[in-house]
Amino acid sequence: MSEPTVFIIDDDEACRDSIRELVVSVGLLASVFASAFEFLNALNPTWRGCLVLDLHMPGMNGLSLQKRLQEMRVDLPIVFISGSVDIPTAFQAIKDGAVEFLQKPYPQQQLVDAIHKALRLARA
Repeated sequence: MSEPTVFIIDDDEACRDSIRELVVSVGLLASVFASAFEFLNALNPTWRGCLVLDLHMPGMNGLSLQKRLQEMRVDLPIVFISGSVDIPTAFQAIKDGAVEFLQKPYPQQQLVDAIHKALRLARA
């Protein structure tokens, strides 16, 4: 994947598909993963783009994946999404470098704007 890609990681299949359709509808490439482990197993250091990452997933949650990617020195900006979140968790994600933190349900344009912001950061 040499073109910048939006990597969507969410354990909810309907949510993954919905985000993928939205991303493709605005002319961006998308790749979906059902878990953090699935993403890590497929990860290629040459990938460019950003992550749309669910906070709450079984196994490794979004914050743990964020930390693991930092340890691996993988620089893919992250847009977090979550159905439920508390302020300290959202603050921690942003403090640790997340571009945006959106609570479900969010306006589609808000997600598109956050993705474009993350992709601009990825190019910089």
